[in-house]
Amino acid sequence: MKKPLSRRRRLSPSLACLLAGCWLLSACGGGPPPRLYLLEPLQGEESLEEGSGGPSLEALGMITVSLPGYASTSQISSINADGTVSQDSNHRWAEEPASAISRLLADRLRERADATVLIEPWPRDYRPKARVEVEFDRLLREPRGGADMAGQILLLSGDGRTVLRSVPFEFVLYGRDTAQRVFFVAVAKGIDDIAALAVEALREMRLQS
Repeated sequence: MKKPLSRRRRLSPSLACLLAGCWLLSACGGGPPPRLYLLEPLQGEESLEEGSGGPSLEALGMITVSLPGYASTSQISSINADGTVSQDSNHRWAEEPASAISRLLADRLRERADATVLIEPWPRDYRPKARVEVEFDRLLREPRGGADMAGQILLLSGDGRTVLRSVPFEFVLYGRDTAQRVFFVAVAKGIDDIAALAVEALREMRLQS
């Protein structure tokens, strides 16, 4: 009858150590949750003049933007001074980056083109004059806090069968400071610039109904 009691006494210190280890791991794995950021249109002094005064393009279709793999995650990806890329787990996109950028791009195209802009999939009876597809080759937070982006705008026929024009873009929008929110302001500015390039090219082509 004494052996089971003696065995329980030997296991007790081991169990205490195990529980203490679990508690320490739990404490180390805690900490504040990551800060989340929404991509929003430019406001106030940062907003741009809407529209370019040209004729309405009436109806445009848009395909969800494509991003490099590192920029598709919720973590903010930054380019470092030595050329390496790092991801910030403490500061993240509040939405999937491709969805957030597509939403804002559709908004800016709508304003600048004075047109109805729908993102695929759209209603079966929707007949856009043209389709806009934006492919990012680079989307990074630059060392000063702004955005470094490059890629191309593909303008397709309304039925999507013909590429009408490819418009490359590449620019760095430097931040006023290194606060994480500045990156999203710079991205919003870049998206508006992309919309302006797309609308200018579409109007130059004088698309027919």
